[in-house]
Amino acid sequence: EPLGPRRAMAAAATVVDLRTILRHFRKWPTTKRRDGPQWQFVVDEYRRHAAEADPAKVDVLRRRGRNYAVLLANVAEFNRLRELDTGGENVLDASEVVRRAAARAGLATPDAPTS
Repeated sequence: EPLGPRRAMAAAATVVDLRTILRHFRKWPTTKRRDGPQWQFVVDEYRRHAAEADPAKVDVLRRRGRNYAVLLANVAEFNRLRELDTGGENVLDASEVVRRAAARAGLATPDAPTS
């Protein structure tokens, strides 16, 4: 039976959250390998519940995955900001600081002229 538009959108959002979680795991030194315990647990849970039919349980599982994806993103952002607060930009030259600030704002800096 084909999925209704609402369930199809929910399934797509679930895959997005799964990819977000796995992307954050790849950045961790302890979970770079795909056979790591955290990686395997998340993928196994996703596969185990992929055919779940109870809409209430699916909603709970989807919210749990979304909350975990948001948690990982917020922890990564916290670590980035903490690094900046502790002088992470002091080792960068001025042009790199400007380039990174522009990138955070969604802008691109022009290339510096070569002399």
